[in-house]
Amino acid sequence: MAGFQPHASLENYIGRRLLILLAALALADVVILLSISLSTFISAMPGSPQAIVRTRALEILNANNQPVLVATTDKGQNGILWVGTQNGKGGVNLNVDDLGNGLIQINTASGIPLVSAFANDREGGGLQIYNAKGQELGFIGTSEVGSGHLMLYDSNDNLVVLAGEDQGSGLLMINNDRGTNIFLAGADSAQNGGFLINSRTGQSLIYAGAGTGSNGGLHVNAADGSNLIFLGADAQSNGAVGIWDRKGEGSVLKK
Repeated sequence: MAGFQPHASLENYIGRRLLILLAALALADVVILLSISLSTFISAMPGSPQAIVRTRALEILNANNQPVLVATTDKGQNGILWVGTQNGKGGVNLNVDDLGNGLIQINTASGIPLVSAFANDREGGGLQIYNAKGQELGFIGTSEVGSGHLMLYDSNDNLVVLAGEDQGSGLLMINNDRGTNIFLAGADSAQNGGFLINSRTGQSLIYAGAGTGSNGGLHVNAADGSNLIFLGADAQSNGAVGIWDRKGEGSVLKK
């Protein structure tokens, strides 16, 4: 009987076994990678119970690999969202302070804030408007007592218009470019309405409103504040007219 003859040498036999083992390991790696990718995709799908992505910071890059959207934290570990241009300036900032109050800033291309909207637990919300130099020109929001408030400024930081609440009543105040009040409309201490017109130096020239008896009256004053003309009603609701000269001498006529 002829002796046993192997079909291949021992080296070839071991080589084939090694190739089969390497192929099996490679296939296992592919299966593992596909499983991880599929798991990541499914976990990011809307409605998935695992749709949570956790990271320290997130950047969206444009075609030039420049960040145009950044989500991160500030030094106090509060959230920040920035959307800007390719040069890293301008854009919109969205963040909160250490107390959790929200803030939105809309900036120019050079990074100067032009509009900011904020919330405050103590006072409420507010909107501020700035010029290109960074000077505040307008504010609309809530006052320290929780009522509506409007303030407008000129380019020299002078308050020119104020509208809001004063002792529970409405108030409108207009100033000139020197910051001097020239017009005021509101209520007196008895909550009667009235308006006041002043000179450029702040001297009262004309006042129209209600007196202590809630009767209407008109006062015209001289530049030094002395009364020249009165037209209205007295405390007994009788019509009255008063005329005085620059020395304060005159008379009041009553019907």
